[in-house]
Amino acid sequence: MTRRYGDEEVREIFSLATTEGAGDPSLPTESGGLTLDDLQRIGQEVGIEPTRVARAAESLDARGTSAAVRRSMGMTIGVSRVVELPRAPTDREWEQLVSLFRTTFETRGRTTSSGGLREWSQGQLFISVEPTAHGEQLRLSTVKSDATALNGLGLLLSEMSMLMSTVVAAEGRPEKALAILGMFGGMAVASFGINVVRLPRWTRERERQMEAIAEHAVRLLSAP
Repeated sequence: MTRRYGDEEVREIFSLATTEGAGDPSLPTESGGLTLDDLQRIGQEVGIEPTRVARAAESLDARGTSAAVRRSMGMTIGVSRVVELPRAPTDREWEQLVSLFRTTFETRGRTTSSGGLREWSQGQLFISVEPTAHGEQLRLSTVKSDATALNGLGLLLSEMSMLMSTVVAAEGRPEKALAILGMFGGMAVASFGINVVRLPRWTRERERQMEAIAEHAVRLLSAP
């Protein structure tokens, strides 16, 4: 099946392929996806060489595609990426990849293998090379488990603040009820706030690391 690129992918490809002095390509809207031939034709119209477009598309393909994203309270707490590999790694190439994983994430991790499946893991971080119906794929996934715990704590504190302040107010002590609401409510907001501040940065960093690993794996296994 011919690969078609969506709007965001098309913009990324031309961003990678554009050289100084090249024009800004006018892209069709709601096109339903563009093939590499389409992109090369559009690029030629504004002075971007087809080979540069092809290399940019290859670079984008090597990053793989984002898979399921896990969320908690509307916040991203888990990311994953899947990329098709040219072939299965040899034992030595797998060792090279494991070394890359350890360097990237600064942890030793644990390796396992079963049949054609190879896996490296550390806590909630999993990276595997898996056989598919059409070849091999690299799957990377991670979840920030303490973010779930913080969201759960924030929710619990919110419920406690409402319950306790309601009970105290019913006893005729509104000032104390407000104090309880403020104390537990503030702690709940702090719990959620920590995630609101740190999760976007964590997500961007993990996505960047996964893209770099995927590109390296494709380059390594593309060698003859």
